[in-house]
Amino acid sequence: MLKKHGINFKRHWLPYLFAYSAKILIRMLLKTCRVRLHGLDTFIKTAEIAPCMLMLWHSKLVLIPEILNSHASQFVYTAFISKSRDGDPLAILAESYAAGRALRVPHNSRHLALNKLIDSIKSKGEIIIITPDGPRGPREEIKPGIIFAALETKANIFPFSWQAKSFWQLNTWDRLKIPKPFTSIDVFFGQPIRLDESSLEDNESDATKLKNSLNNFDL
Repeated sequence: MLKKHGINFKRHWLPYLFAYSAKILIRMLLKTCRVRLHGLDTFIKTAEIAPCMLMLWHSKLVLIPEILNSHASQFVYTAFISKSRDGDPLAILAESYAAGRALRVPHNSRHLALNKLIDSIKSKGEIIIITPDGPRGPREEIKPGIIFAALETKANIFPFSWQAKSFWQLNTWDRLKIPKPFTSIDVFFGQPIRLDESSLEDNESDATKLKNSLNNFDL
């Protein structure tokens, strides 16, 4: 019986404990930091009139919920998260915000995932948050789903990133980064990218364009 209760705790309560603990810690951490925002006005003005997607590397996930909640909470954001144990805390964290939603899809069902992503943008008018190298890598490589979704929905893709003077980097597959307390953080909403339908057969070129737009923040 004790073993059964232990399994139930891990499956049902541990993800909630992890998600809400992370939320509180990141919120407290940011209060100690000097945060500078770049490109936020362009993002807001574009999102008010046109479909948008926010694209970031998996290693930069830590800050985006609090940044959006504090500075652009007028929109509904849907995080594209795999339906797995690893994705459970992320989904709980996303939905803990009033403007947050989680789109859960099996990581091995790409067709279903793509259809749901497109529907969320087209019919619901939500801003999709997507990590094109998630949920399991390869690290910092663009998968084709974001390209097809952007072409189908004519969405603007906003590259999102942040840089901190001082941070921790975890020994995970994505090399997750966490800023240290009392550091300076620059948060970037890059210029919107619109993919040309004429490039439908040239996914490699589009992938390179998107990858460069994210990596340019690290220069």
